[in-house]
Amino acid sequence: MLSILIPIYNQDVRKLVYTLANQCTKAGIPFQILCFDDGSLEKYKAKNQELAFKMNINYTELPENLGRSRIRNWLGKGAYFEYLLFLDGDSGVRDKHFIKNYLSGMPYDSVVYGGRSYQKKKPANAKKILHWKYGMRRESLSAKNRNKHPYLNFQSNNFLVPAALFSKVYFQENVEGYGYEDLQYALQLQKVGISIKHIQNPVFHDGLETNVQFMQKTRKAIDNLIFLESKKQIPRTRLQDFNDKLKYFGIQSFVFFLLKKGLPTIEKNLMSRYPSIILFNVWKLYLYLDKTKKK
Repeated sequence: MLSILIPIYNQDVRKLVYTLANQCTKAGIPFQILCFDDGSLEKYKAKNQELAFKMNINYTELPENLGRSRIRNWLGKGAYFEYLLFLDGDSGVRDKHFIKNYLSGMPYDSVVYGGRSYQKKKPANAKKILHWKYGMRRESLSAKNRNKHPYLNFQSNNFLVPAALFSKVYFQENVEGYGYEDLQYALQLQKVGISIKHIQNPVFHDGLETNVQFMQKTRKAIDNLIFLESKKQIPRTRLQDFNDKLKYFGIQSFVFFLLKKGLPTIEKNLMSRYPSIILFNVWKLYLYLDKTKKK
């Protein structure tokens, strides 16, 4: 029936795994939970190793770091039930009917994305405000809103796919690190005519990063975005559309000059207790213009 696949990188996934196992047991379905550790620190391995001795749970420590795409492919190939549910290791399941919500729509002939949520309360750690604020504004979307642009709004943190479909469309493995591998996968699905259905069944994103970490990962993500655009392996993004408008009106260089001049002020705001998401998007535009200019 259901294989739950969890890539782990420096996370304690025990609460997540036990919650999922309990829900599957109550639902009375055959299930397995595969947990592949992708090179975590020893302190996280020491905590998660207890999972190896639990029924229906397979915990494996990989000898090398595979990365976000390769490890998902390995998990998919190691699963043996007809449906695969991919969940990030920093997910939090709050809904006691989370598994049932996926089961109630079966059978599926498409990919199903459940969504992502963030705690409504602002994090106590001021250094994590930027990630939380961005997640609330841009990622914590209702299924109704996500379905307006089903491929562009797909994320790989919480999705179910029939094993038969996943065996035909794997994640490509030509990008490294964080960023846009989910949209690359979405475009592959679109090209072969596999639809993405969005439902209201989110997990909470419990792994907030500091402003510094989040900005570092965003820089890497922009690199991946530009690479995938050059390969035509990603749906058109908002950044790409906006950049094309600047080119159309002949003001790309002027806008880049203004952004570069204001960069210290923008980055100071993003590192503050009250970061602006508008300025964060402006900062991403600056990175995009800067990197495409160098290309």
